[in-house]
Amino acid sequence: MGVIRAQAPSAVQIFMPNGDRPARELRFTLTRDDGRVETVFTDSKGKFQLTGDLNRDREYEITIDGDGRTFETTSARLRLLRASVTYLPVFLRPYKGQPRPSNGVIDVAALEADVPPEARSRYIGAMKLLGEGQAGAAISALKATIEVYPRYLRALNDLGVLYLKLNQLEEAADVLRKAIKINKRFQFARLNLGVVLNRQGKSAEATEILFSLYKETPTLPGLSVPLAEALIGSGRLADAKRILRETIAGGKLEETHQVEAHYKLAVALSREENYGEAIGELQKAITLDPNAANAHLLLGGAYLQLRRYAEAESELLRAYKLGGAEMGNAQLFLGRLYVDQQKFELAQRAFEQYLKDVPGAPNIAQVQGALERIKAALAKDPIKN
Repeated sequence: MGVIRAQAPSAVQIFMPNGDRPARELRFTLTRDDGRVETVFTDSKGKFQLTGDLNRDREYEITIDGDGRTFETTSARLRLLRASVTYLPVFLRPYKGQPRPSNGVIDVAALEADVPPEARSRYIGAMKLLGEGQAGAAISALKATIEVYPRYLRALNDLGVLYLKLNQLEEAADVLRKAIKINKRFQFARLNLGVVLNRQGKSAEATEILFSLYKETPTLPGLSVPLAEALIGSGRLADAKRILRETIAGGKLEETHQVEAHYKLAVALSREENYGEAIGELQKAITLDPNAANAHLLLGGAYLQLRRYAEAESELLRAYKLGGAEMGNAQLFLGRLYVDQQKFELAQRAFEQYLKDVPGAPNIAQVQGALERIKAALAKDPIKN
């Protein structure tokens, strides 16, 4: 009888500068490919297992804050391919002396100085629960941690990020505001609050928070793309384009963030109806990540605006194949494309699929009206398809 072996999860193994495994748990930050920032802990020997959706490619940027004694802040990038196992060894950079914190930026390592042992222990327990995928239990544990020490900025920030991950945006914003109220220089809470506000469509407030952070720390990892998103939402397209172009030209972005930067720049250009340049940026994004469904969707929309129908259809079908119902707008654009080409049966199927995929869309009445007109046209001339 054959033996069925369980697939081991992907893992990060951190090593000290001398090559030894750590003698304690280490805290590090995961910046996800959607821009969210999470804080987790390794086990007592520096290992952390990555779990989650195995049906898509994922990318993380890993940052381990320096301890001010033996190692410097160290960053690494990890890409997990669909249904594959990855092992990433990360060697910490040797400590070279205490750098001065940037103006207006809190020294993250100093946050632990006044944390009571009970709160620290509860926090570590919460991070372990989160690493095991027990989000509800992790929330309860983080709340208990904060009850023990209400000024625990890391716990507040991580609770806010967890709420963000679960799309509980009001709760996320409330917790992150509490962290900022305790220390206005705490950059991670400000960045994450900006991401939350973008999700809520509060572009003006997100712009105010993120632009202030940008003035203080323009090179903060993960900042430029959500700032550009906020600026685009506020109608400040020139500022968004400038920041994105400067960031891209700087050449310091990780590949995932490069994709997002080119995509957001294309969004700004499309808002200006500069579809030619937008297409160029989207092609760059897709070259970096051929499976970027949003980029294929926007590229298809740009081709549609220029009446380049064959290219538009190809990109929209690709976007829908990659993203399914999450890319429901691809069916809307396909419906419009087929109407323009008088392929009414294809248009009918596309619009019906759109209504199925996006049942709460604000344009339901218009799409239903288009469907009625298509059905009437087919009734008069059933040969058209």
